[in-house]
Amino acid sequence: MSLPPAYPLIEGFWIRNYKAVRQIAVGSSFQQSVVMDAETDIVPYELTPLTVFIGESGAGKSCILDAFCFIADILEYGLDEAFVRRGGVNAVYHASGEGPIAFGIVFRSCAADAPLTYILNINKKPNTQQAFIETEAVLYRNTDNKQPRPILFFQNGEKYARHLQPWYNASGSQLEQVKGINEKTLALGVLARFEDLPDIPQFKQYLSRYFVTSFISSNAAALSPPKFKFSQVENLANELRRLKEKHSREFSDILNIIGRQIPGVERLEYKLLESGRNILAFYYQGSNEPVFTPQLGESVLRLLALLTLFEDPVPSRLVGIEEPSASMGRAHVMSFVAALHRNIREIGGTQFFMTTHSNVLIDQMDPTEVWLLYKDSSGNIQASRCLDELQFQGIDLNTVGPYWWTDHLYRVPR
Repeated sequence: MSLPPAYPLIEGFWIRNYKAVRQIAVGSSFQQSVVMDAETDIVPYELTPLTVFIGESGAGKSCILDAFCFIADILEYGLDEAFVRRGGVNAVYHASGEGPIAFGIVFRSCAADAPLTYILNINKKPNTQQAFIETEAVLYRNTDNKQPRPILFFQNGEKYARHLQPWYNASGSQLEQVKGINEKTLALGVLARFEDLPDIPQFKQYLSRYFVTSFISSNAAALSPPKFKFSQVENLANELRRLKEKHSREFSDILNIIGRQIPGVERLEYKLLESGRNILAFYYQGSNEPVFTPQLGESVLRLLALLTLFEDPVPSRLVGIEEPSASMGRAHVMSFVAALHRNIREIGGTQFFMTTHSNVLIDQMDPTEVWLLYKDSSGNIQASRCLDELQFQGIDLNTVGPYWWTDHLYRVPR
């Protein structure tokens, strides 16, 4: 799938000691020997606008989605609050207790620029449960692939701004701002104020606006999807209201686009009831009588929530989608897949991380975009790109067919 011009992307990342994940690397982060110690023959792959994580329960799929939320929460609320939101320090650290929580992210602002690498290590003070930011660094890799050059290095509670001069004529007071940040706060937020510093303001915004959406509904007849974690959007009704208020001129067109993508629906209308409450009316083909959201099943509500996400005129640049097809009928799954691919192909600007257990959904994805998570003999989580799994099985990719996952990899033991 070709990328739109100047498409910002996370090309790869690694995570260590975060919840169930002891160590994992996905995408071009394999080449970052400064952090990854183990030797590997795997060629690094740059991630695309869509990355799908599959695997058994407990393989770390949700941990990956939440890891980016964790960093976003540190940016917004500080380190202590980010831990509190997840049940405390012990609930976040890997059970082994060995080494710091570590993240590395390779980010490219556009196709013509060399990527930056952001490194963040979080450790605990000896004999305490007090966490602090042990290491924070921003490195630029030159286009000739020489050793990455740091512009920020922060270790053991002290921050140093290095090599700023080639990119940014930083004043002494600005450098003091960096050095004055405490060990509970990310320096990334301050560096993002230096507008001439390459890529960092965009990278900070990329992370800070990230959220994960999942569908939680105790009653299929209730209008409760989706649940946006770590954002101010609480449910679908609020999201529709927000879209109407912020994009009033385009709102009818947005509803029409959404409606056309729901099987059997002719149009959608946003109606105001006598009680003053707004409600969404579905007009199905061949019927003049509307069906209102409380009368709909979970499958169509889930699809509606996801389509609403895709049609936001001002979308987030990085979005996590957790188990989109759970409790969704096959026709609705196929509509979701078509809408997702249309968003990437025709609209662009958003990078999606998605988890799923659905064989139907996996078969509709490109094996270059799907990463299989599994536990090795030591209990550590590993990540393997499904295209490599097919090649390892000696399968001819030209004849793999439309059911590449269910026919060839689904039952392969690991």
